[in-house]
Amino acid sequence: MSGRALRKLREEREIAARKELEDSEEDDEEVDERKTGGAFLAMMDDSSSDEYESSESDEESSQNELGSSETDGTDKAIPATEENCDSKPATTGATNDKNPGDKEEDLDALLAEFKSTDGTLRVNKESDQDNCSWFQDIVDNLDPRDLDFEAVTRSNLHVGGSAVEDPVTGSRRSRQSYLFGAAREGWGRPPHYIGGGIGMKTYEDEKAQSLPFPYNLKVVDDDGDIDEKRDWMQFRNWYKFIYSDTYKKSLDLYHEIQQTGDVNALALFIADNPFVPEALLQLAKVAYQTNRKQEGLALLRRSLWIYECSSLNSFLPQQRVRFFLDSNLQENKAFFDALLQLVKVSSIAGCMRTALSVSRYLLSMDPLRDPTGVLLIMDYYALSTMKEEHDIFLITMVESDKIRIYYEDKEVGNSVGKLLDMPNWAYAYAMALFRFEKSIDSSKSSVRNMTSTEALVSAIQTFPSIVEQLLVKNDQDIFGRSMEIDWTTLLNALRSMDSPPNNDSKYDAVVYHASKSACDLISKHFVERSCKLWAGTDILKWLHNAAVEAVSRGENATCPSKALQRYSRFEHQTFDTREQLLPDEANPLDPSLLAMCLVVDQNRRRFLRRGDRAGRPDPLEVLENQARNGARGVVMGGRATQQIDPDSPMLEVFLQSMLPWNHVEGLPPPPP
Repeated sequence: MSGRALRKLREEREIAARKELEDSEEDDEEVDERKTGGAFLAMMDDSSSDEYESSESDEESSQNELGSSETDGTDKAIPATEENCDSKPATTGATNDKNPGDKEEDLDALLAEFKSTDGTLRVNKESDQDNCSWFQDIVDNLDPRDLDFEAVTRSNLHVGGSAVEDPVTGSRRSRQSYLFGAAREGWGRPPHYIGGGIGMKTYEDEKAQSLPFPYNLKVVDDDGDIDEKRDWMQFRNWYKFIYSDTYKKSLDLYHEIQQTGDVNALALFIADNPFVPEALLQLAKVAYQTNRKQEGLALLRRSLWIYECSSLNSFLPQQRVRFFLDSNLQENKAFFDALLQLVKVSSIAGCMRTALSVSRYLLSMDPLRDPTGVLLIMDYYALSTMKEEHDIFLITMVESDKIRIYYEDKEVGNSVGKLLDMPNWAYAYAMALFRFEKSIDSSKSSVRNMTSTEALVSAIQTFPSIVEQLLVKNDQDIFGRSMEIDWTTLLNALRSMDSPPNNDSKYDAVVYHASKSACDLISKHFVERSCKLWAGTDILKWLHNAAVEAVSRGENATCPSKALQRYSRFEHQTFDTREQLLPDEANPLDPSLLAMCLVVDQNRRRFLRRGDRAGRPDPLEVLENQARNGARGVVMGGRATQQIDPDSPMLEVFLQSMLPWNHVEGLPPPPP
């Protein structure tokens, strides 16, 4: 290879490296916008960024001066003189040709440079593979832009997406700095933990914190040694939200209002406390049930935005599965509920990309327990997008065999199941393989662990009753016969296969029926959601041939896994296709109060006022509280009292405090 070609390659690599550096700097700027902390932390960040920018500008100026001096000295063409008038004007390349030793040294240096660069890249790739998380398949190729429900909806309607294409580089760059969408105008900034809000910390800060089941179990490798290097065994990878004392007081008031069941009081509470995500989520659910979807989406997004602002910058579950949350902790439970509500909203709106991405985000934070039950529906979201990348994701999830189903039972004992032990994943895996084989040639399809027909035959042998349920749901004639298809005889054989194994010595009737009921619940949910995916003519013929093969083997269905019992606690309406609306005559929510909840105004007077906290009972207050379903100590709208509202203007509070019969709310009366 000539020196000119090597120099050209080096210039191309320098340009590519410069573009990657610019992209990384832009990503860092987006991450800096999400930084949380108090005023002192913000001041420190601003000063550090200014120093960095000034130092960078100094380096650029020095490099520019150095480059200009070099171009003035060596890169200029040598003018023609009388001594070399017979030859052409010489350039730098001509001077190098006169010294062959310098040329060889340059070529050797260039080759050494390329070898060292390639070696560094190879080492970095190997180190990235070694540092890969055990559950990395969950978030591989996950586009963070799909987590923004409004942006994906706009892109589906061709109104405009959350990303634009750079006309220079052609790369798509995101306009948002938050995963679930940018903050709307007027939201302000939620208070940090120091300022009376929510914060986050790792388990390293609390040595007394223990890992939950099954993450506290010991892992034995192939050699019989205990593996203590798994991601979930490191305390630094476990996070939890923390509440400040001020936030705990607001949360206690919310729980009092929640017990009364008064939705309007909840709306007034949110108007006074706009940054309590638990209350926002509860009112968002009520708004969806009263057919106010836009208001419900705004409240739901604000709830997720508060949690995202409160999280640490190192908490990035959408990139690597090394960031875990314990859903059993009360501080973390509301975050899981908010994400589950976003999954449900996206599914009802037909935005399956967002539903799948948020489900993967949810599963990545607690992959061994699946607290929200997204494994019941994630396979349907992946297949309904009709994209090959999502089919490959489903196949990879099953064939990696890293997702396990843990069920903790103190009486029977703990049990562990595989992903294919769930009927929806067994059939969805076969469907994904069937699509994958149709999209590529037969030579590449043999790379998989098994073919689509083998996977479907295995699924029918394990769960034979689903075949009849799919046919009935798709209005297929199961009593007619033809020259090619005979469902009547085939279904009779499948029913005989789905009988309890009474002859088995390990058969336990109680455990079997409990596992069978959970399996039937999952199967019913799978058939209702995924039946249309199995309605094609070619798919029904493929299903018939696989059922004939399963019956010909003469093997009865195996006992369902005991680990499926953990999904028996999930309600059928968790992933319903439509929202259950309240009747119009029973609509308890005042639209004017809901409108005030959507406006964040911390300087507005409070609508909910506490009673006398000095221990002195007020008869008028007791009567008013009894009239409002016993909301003790809570009065809506205020009343004529001798208390001073601290939210009033400063001059008014000062003048009223001079009167001896007035006192500030929350302060004890002066001593006699």
